Amino acid sequence: MAFPTIQYGSLGYSGAELYSNEKNQNSFIRITGDIVSGQNLISNVVDVAGYFGLSEVMVGMVLVSSGEFSGDVIITDITGDVITVDTNAIANGSTQLCRIRPPKGMYFFESASFSKVGGSVTNKPNDLRDVTGSEDPDYNAADLPWGILAPLSSTGSVDTTSVGSYGQYIITKIQSRISNTEMNFFATASNSLPSFIEDSGSQVSAGSTSLMLSQIDNNLMTIAGAADVGGGGQGLALAAYQNSVASIFSTLTSGSGGTAFPFTGSAEISGSIDMTGSFSTLLNSSELFLIKSATAPTQSLFQIDSEGIATFRVQPDGTIPSAVEGGLYFTTASAYIGVK
Repeated sequence: MAFPTIQYGSLGYSGAELYSNEKNQNSFIRITGDIVSGQNLISNVVDVAGYFGLSEVMVGMVLVSSGEFSGDVIITDITGDVITVDTNAIANGSTQLCRIRPPKGMYFFESASFSKVGGSVTNKPNDLRDVTGSEDPDYNAADLPWGILAPLSSTGSVDTTSVGSYGQYIITKIQSRISNTEMNFFATASNSLPSFIEDSGSQVSAGSTSLMLSQIDNNLMTIAGAADVGGGGQGLALAAYQNSVASIFSTLTSGSGGTAFPFTGSAEISGSIDMTGSFSTLLNSSELFLIKSATAPTQSLFQIDSEGIATFRVQPDGTIPSAVEGGLYFTTASAYIGVK
């Protein structure tokens, strides 16, 4: 089989055009709408000129309407020109101004500029036409998704870059392709991919200017040399290695603790296992403890169901094997017990 080649490039950005939970949060999306006390709807929504509008609003974003709600509220639905939030209003508002910002872990980059060192038709991506967001209509699920590596800052001090600290994010939606080398896009931290989970005390730095653009393969991005990512520097070029290795090692079992083998989910093991200590198997209502033979994998040799019923394989009638002390052998007509 062919192994994937991870494509990468770089993106330039400006803190003035970065929108997050803490940066430019009041100048991202502005709309007006009607609010009724005791209800959790903003109806008759209209965009405010000079800002992004309803087409950029997503479930999970934070909405602020001073006086009409007791605090920040979370958007739970957008249908037509009606926005639903998670809290009822405490006052009426007609054509009320509402400000909307990304939640923590979501970022909107405006006018990010693409560059590729040594760009050519054989050195992909050639330009932004090769890049899609994982939620874009033209995204092909068979292709590797795209993400970014970004310098981080501490929350509460978003304009000051924390030297040597980097985060990985998934490009979820390209809002606008301004040209083949410039775009507006959303990037989001993951709740499930270990190396893409954003730390509670960090966010993308508004004081830096370079992002590494990379495909994602099995929760990994590429690593590169400083010259390969332009002005990003060696730290940004190696950040994928830094984040991914730490993430992978954090999931491994150590001698004194950690997640017990085999973690959570299914595991397939080839070869022998020697175990010391107790072994227990928890069966849910539809699960079995099952032993099979490699020569006849569709026929169980022995199983126990969740009610504790043990079933031995019924052997075909024929020559009975030699008795083995402690052995049990069943045919369609007889049962044999090996005793001394």
